[in-house]
Amino acid sequence: MPIGIGRVGRRGVIGAPVARTAAVVGTAKVVSNGVDRRQDRRQDRRDDRHDRR
Repeated sequence: MPIGIGRVGRRGVIGAPVARTAAVVGTAKVVSNGVDRRQDRRQDRRDDRHDRR
């Protein structure tokens, strides 16, 4: 698949378009895991307090 005109000359974090996509996906996964971890911790605190949901 050819690279579009707007993408020519723009190197990603690692250097190639595929690597750029991998970096974006990896970053999204790290952020998602952080959100999940915080939500789990919040739920554990609610369980410890026996709060009703």
